[in-house]
Amino acid sequence: MNNTILLSALIIGSGVLAALHALLTKRDSKAAFGWIGFCLILPIAGPLVYLIFGINRIHQRANKAFFTRLEIDQSPSILDPEDAELRPLSTVGERVTGKGLRAANSVSMLENGEQFYPEMLDAIAGAQDKIHLSSYIFDNDHVGDQVVQALCAARDRGVSVRIIIDALGEFMCLPRPRIGGKLARHGLNFARFNPITLFPPALHINMRNHRKILVVDGTVAFTGGQNIGARQLAERQTDHGRVEDLHFKFTGKIVDELERAFLRDWYHAHGKKDPQVFNPINPNPTRSRIWTRLVLDGPNEYLDRLNDLLVGIISTARQRVWIMTPYFLPGPDIAAALVGARLRGVDVRLVLPAKNNILLVHWANQNILPYYLEKDIAIYFQPPPFVHTKALIIDDEYSLIGSANLDARSLRLNFELGVEIFDRDLNNQLAVYINKKIHNAKRLDQSQLDSASLPSRVRNALAWLFSPYL
Repeated sequence: MNNTILLSALIIGSGVLAALHALLTKRDSKAAFGWIGFCLILPIAGPLVYLIFGINRIHQRANKAFFTRLEIDQSPSILDPEDAELRPLSTVGERVTGKGLRAANSVSMLENGEQFYPEMLDAIAGAQDKIHLSSYIFDNDHVGDQVVQALCAARDRGVSVRIIIDALGEFMCLPRPRIGGKLARHGLNFARFNPITLFPPALHINMRNHRKILVVDGTVAFTGGQNIGARQLAERQTDHGRVEDLHFKFTGKIVDELERAFLRDWYHAHGKKDPQVFNPINPNPTRSRIWTRLVLDGPNEYLDRLNDLLVGIISTARQRVWIMTPYFLPGPDIAAALVGARLRGVDVRLVLPAKNNILLVHWANQNILPYYLEKDIAIYFQPPPFVHTKALIIDDEYSLIGSANLDARSLRLNFELGVEIFDRDLNNQLAVYINKKIHNAKRLDQSQLDSASLPSRVRNALAWLFSPYL
């Protein structure tokens, strides 16, 4: 009898403690309310699920190393470039990051794997000193094998090669076995970001490294939304799982910023002191045609940077806000900024997949779209193949690209990056790209919403309740 009472007290106590933790630490009221109810109603399963999925914690094994082993780039960033008037847009990122702008010599937009992979492989083949590669998904297919062979050839000619693969992203790799085994067999220097292990317990389902970075010799860098794998070859008509996406190639001072971002992640994932010193080599002139700023975001000291940036830059828009994203479940502050922009007469467009590859996200998304339609925001659904592109353009000169989606997982739980780009040419290229997608898309109207069945609307609303965790 005493044992039963003790066990019951422990079970109830665990539920209460988990609920109390959610109450004190969650900043989103809906997320807090959901977790509190879940832990109290299911005092056994609730705290366990909350422990794995709900606690936004990060064990920074290399947190100190991020600041002590990497020399700070002493070259000054530029607050007000000569012959350019970039405010108030540039002010937002400056306040969010505490940094000015970095020059880029060039920015190239690479559409799908057909354009990205040849550039990537050429850069690796030409490497003479070092290669830093980070990818969320690195498929073990013929494309992944090409990249592995190119990295091995570079290593064999004396190039320093370092690779980060996300531990959870590796489980999503196709086909089996996972790519990590191949990297190990070839003797490549790689590290898994936040490995998932039972012994010792390390259940980092959240806090994934969703960044995609390739830096070669400190002179050229690639980043964007594309992973590594044949699924990114969008012209393969027979592949129903193919994905359309964008990546970007940079030269200039922004390359140093991306390399330093990689090295911070490397020291966290690798967990050991590395004798190689970070040496920024690119100048930051006071005049440039292209200005950029790297914005890192993650559940560490960078929490909410991209969210705050989005709210700020959308609020400065005067002509247009065009957004293309695969996952659209923004928080109330971004939603308010979009509605505010439309009320000012700004042309606000959302370009989304007609059918998402994650059903729960798709259903939750369907539940919130009536609100935006009611506010006269244009919504376009792209037909298959699935478009994974993440891009935002403001007016005629500002673009934001990178790895982040517009949902809670990207903006609060993952390690992400964005690159602000002040360049009319790239803004125009992205506008042409988005317009091309809109031309083949179907605009959402009220009749489509009215035709949804009651069971579908209930399903969508239930999925939306879980949007803070999707």
